[in-house]
Parts: sequence; C-alpha cells; structure tokens
Amino acid sequence: MSITESVDEEVMQLVSTLNRTVNNPEYILSLCLSPLYGTESKWLLLAELIEHYKLQGVEHFYVYIKDIDAYSQKLIHDYVKSGDVETIYFSNKQHRMGKDWQLAGVKDCLHRSRHQSRYSLFADLDERIMTTSGNISLAEYISVRRRKHLLLEPEVWLGHVKFLV
Repeated sequence: MSITESVDEEVMQLVSTLNRTVNNPEYILSLCLSPLYGTESKWLLLAELIEHYKLQGVEHFYVYIKDIDAYSQKLIHDYVKSGDVETIYFSNKQHRMGKDWQLAGVKDCLHRSRHQSRYSLFADLDERIMTTSGNISLAEYISVRRRKHLLLEPEVWLGHVKFLV
C-alpha cells in the first residue's frame, strides 16, 4: 500500500499490509458489554442479559467493570468460572466521565475480540438485541445473511438494521 500525489508519481515507500483475519475463530458470536460503574445492584440485569444473549447464540461475553457491588461480582465470578465471561477491570486511579469509560471499553473490545470471535455485538446492560424476522436467533440470522450475500457478491456483505422501541 502506498499513497502518491499523482497517478504518474513514482512510489517512494511501500507500507506492507497484513491479513489479520482468523480462519477458525474460537467463537462465532461474542458480546462486548459497556463498562459497569456505580455501586448499585446489577445482578438481575446481568443474569438476564447473559441468559438472553446465550439464547441468541452468543458464545462469549467481554464484561468491562469500573465499579460493581459485591453480589453482582459473585454472579460474574460464576460466569467467569464457567468460561462464558471474560472480565476486564478498569483502574480506580483514573478519573473519567462515564462516556469516556464507554469509549475505552469499545476500543479495547474491538482489539480483544477480533482474534477470538468472527462477529462481536456491542450493547449496554439494559439493551436486548434480537431479530424481528422469523423465529431465529441472532447467530442463525448472521449465518443465513452471510451465506446469502457471499453467494451473490463474495466481496460485499451489506445488511440493514431496524430499531423497535
């Protein structure tokens, strides 16, 4: 790869590109959970979120934690022991606004999940993503859409999203 100012200009320096895609990722679908902060109880929302997305075909969860209450921590610890969840703790020494923690979590999860998972969802604790067409899980929907588009145009895979409130 290189950039020149004109079509005829000689290339002075090449920058090699690397194919960093993983042929056989450990997971097909993972979920990156926005950072948890504040000491209010979150265990019920956490259990609901994880079990909902397991039914949707999510195989692994990346949970980012700034602050958490003790009971919710016990629940997360059980999911970590089962291998469903990987926890990432943010340092208490850094003071940021909530939005800034969220941006740090998104960036980290993009890099962390890309060699382990084919697809990653990003969601907040109070969000539930599901399909609106048919009775299929997110994982099945992604698989069907991917196969359909790879047959039509192998280089292009486009979809659409519809939000229901």
